This record gives sequence, C-alpha cells and structure tokens, in this order.
Amino acid sequence: MKRNVWDGPPSRLLTERVYVATLVATSAVMLSWVAIFNASPLVFPDTIAYATAALRREMPGMFSVYYSIFIFPLHQGLTFWPVVLAQGAILSYLVYLVTRCVLDERVSKLATLLIVVALCLFSSLPWISGQVMPDVFSSVLVLGIFLLAFCTDRLSRGELVYVAALTTAAITTHLSHVPVAFGLLLLCGALWRIFAPRTVRLGRSIALLLLPFAVALGSMLGINWFSSGQIALARNSNVFLLAKWIEEGPALSYLSEACPAIHYSLCAHLDELPSLDQDALKWSGESPFYKVGGLDTLEPEARRIVWAVVRSQPLAIVQKAVADVGRQLLRFEIGEGLTPEAVQLVVLYTREVLHPQVANSLIQSKQAEGRLPIREFRQLHIFGLLLGGALSLILLIVRRRLLPRRLAAFYIFVVLAIFWNAIVTGTLSGPFDRYLARLVWLIGFSGLLGLLYLMGVSARKAGEGAEERTGI
Repeated sequence: MKRNVWDGPPSRLLTERVYVATLVATSAVMLSWVAIFNASPLVFPDTIAYATAALRREMPGMFSVYYSIFIFPLHQGLTFWPVVLAQGAILSYLVYLVTRCVLDERVSKLATLLIVVALCLFSSLPWISGQVMPDVFSSVLVLGIFLLAFCTDRLSRGELVYVAALTTAAITTHLSHVPVAFGLLLLCGALWRIFAPRTVRLGRSIALLLLPFAVALGSMLGINWFSSGQIALARNSNVFLLAKWIEEGPALSYLSEACPAIHYSLCAHLDELPSLDQDALKWSGESPFYKVGGLDTLEPEARRIVWAVVRSQPLAIVQKAVADVGRQLLRFEIGEGLTPEAVQLVVLYTREVLHPQVANSLIQSKQAEGRLPIREFRQLHIFGLLLGGALSLILLIVRRRLLPRRLAAFYIFVVLAIFWNAIVTGTLSGPFDRYLARLVWLIGFSGLLGLLYLMGVSARKAGEGAEERTGI
C-alpha cells in the first residue's frame, strides 16, 4: 500500500504544506489572469442577484441564495477581487488533489503548475473562475464527487473534510447542481465495481458522498421553506420552467386549447406570449408574467399549468428536451453574457448596495468597452479541447490495460459528467454556451493528466534502461 503524501515526520509535513500553499496561491493568481487583464472581475447579468441577495437579505425566486451567502464575507459590498482569487484557489487545490490521486502521487508540484499554465491558455477555466457567478462550482462539484468516490485513501482526514464541505457548498450554489449531483452519485455506483482500488473503502466513500448531498438538499429546501413556506428548491421554479415551455411551444399550445375553458390569468395576454423568449418572459417588466401580478403571484398558477402540460403533451416535451440536449452538447464557447450591456445592468442595479469603487472598476473594464479577447481565445480553447480529447481517447483505447485505474475512471467520469450536465441543463433551461463552457475544460485537464502519465512512463523506462547498461 502506498504511503499517503502526508505521512512522515513533522518537518516533512511542514515543508509539504508550504509547497502546496505556494502552488495554490500562484495558481490562483494565474487562474485570475482574465479578470486581471480585464481590470475587473467579469460579470454576467445574473451577477446582479448573486452579488446583492445576501446584502439585501433577499431570497431570489429563481436562484439559489447560497452562492450569494458564500461570497458575501469575501466582498462585503466593497470589492469582488477576493471572490475571484478565492475561486481560483479552490479550483487550483482541487486540480492538485486530483492530479496527485490519479497519477499515484508521482507528479511534482512543478508539473501541476504547468498543468494550470496550460489550462489558463487552452481552456475556459480562467474565464469561468474570473466571473462573479456560481458557474465556477459546477466543476468543483464534479471534481469533489470524484475525489470522495475514488481517492479517499489518498487524502488526509483534513482533506476529506475539506472536499466534503466544498462538495456540499457546490451543490447548494446552483439549482441544476442538485440533479447533476444525484446523477453523479449513481455514476459512482456504476463505476466503483470496475475502477475503485481495493484500498478505497466503499462504505466510507458512500457515507462521504451521501452526507454532502443530503445536507445540501436539506439546506436548500429548508431555507426556501423558512422564507416562503414552500418545500421547493426555488420559490419560482415553476415559473422558470413555464417560461421555457412557452418559448418552445408545448405550454403555448396547451394554453391556446385550455384558455376558453380554464380561465388562467395568462389567458388575457395569450396573444403576447408567442413573440417573447423565456428571458423576456422572466425578466422584462413588460412581460405578461408581471402584468398578472409578478412571479410570486404567478407561481401557483404556473405550477398547475406545468403539470397540465406534462400530462397533456409529454411527447412534445421529450422531443424538445432531446433537441435541446443535442444542441447543448455543441455549445461550449466562452463569452456568453460577457458584454458591455451586462456591465451596464450590473452597475445600474447594484449601485445602491455596493461600494462606488465596484461600479467604477466595472465601468472602466475591458468588458465594458467590448475589448475582451474572446474570439481569439475561442480558437485556442478548441485546440485544447481536441488535443485533450484525442489524448484521452488514445490512452483509453491503446493503453487501457496499463492505465492507472483511477486515471481511467477519471476519463470516463468526466465525459459522462459533461453529458449528464448537458441533459440536465438542456432539459430544464435550454442550450446555452456557459452551461458547457463551465465544465468542458475538464477534457483538456484529462488530456494533460494522460500526457504526464506518458512522460512518467517514458522517464521510468529510460531510467531502468540506464540502470541495466551500468549494471546497477
């Protein structure tokens, strides 16, 4: 059995901690390069709610409040920079842990740092970690569940507690993370029998996986019940789904047929609905959703309509969902929502609660001027994606018998996690680039791990050959 990296005398442990802290701090700054280049953290229109909900002590109707709660101690309404650096540090440490685990602890800190360098240039990762958005926690969720499922024997007790707590937080930060996490737990069960090393105690892993999910789910349901009296992940979740189904057609068809007999409040605005997409329905003040009294007023009616559509048009819903999932798998480019208009909206709606310096830095940023190098880096990211995918596929096909079991498990886990994320987001929200961009960097990461593995094998063979020639 291999010794844990933390086994050894106190002096060795202190040195190891210093090395790891230096690695994480350096990597966190590197992963923040897009925000640094921008002269301000990146913002998306939804940043408005996520940045201010905790400050205003409000419960968003369509979002989880927990990301706002988590980042509030970091920014306190004064500056978003600690949020970006903390997100970079979280991901840097997870990259280090996964690398250490799947490569049998045979990788140096410098090699891990080079992985981060490559990800900064050839993946979407710094564009995600540099945003004030919970999207960064999507990959935290995937990496955290993988570590708890396949690497418990390679992590110290403190690391296990940290990863479990971080995974719990990741689930709570976005509504889609609940079904994504549930699917990943089932995936772990399917992969354990094939890939879990004997040194991984399955009972311990199961407990470490189920506890974060249960705590996260209970926390999300509990806070919504406390604030609104509803047992739901979000107060206006049915309004969210209704808007999608109106845009795509099933709910609109149902209302057209039902309105003569069932007098929904939306029936008075039936002629307005076909011209509006789901974003306009949810956010425009001129939307019929607000003309009937607002999202909270509409929610009970939206629940009845949603269930009626499920009963009356299940085939249409499935067909639309399949099409959305297919389109989602082809949409992964960076830059969605990173526009000057997003900056203007964030500044307009947060000026009253955030420090003036926040607004000033956003207004003076390259995003506000439309000068982010989005198009140029999209080409580099496609190259990184293709190279990482090709390396992973070649290793799985050509050298699958020689691959470390955990590395092979990571390849399969990442691909299926991305596919499952596309199913969840495509079905519940629709195809948007950011839903895949926040995870697709893991394919490049997988390829880099494979490259390090091949380099390590070649180095060991060269060393063995040198020993044979010298007679050692």
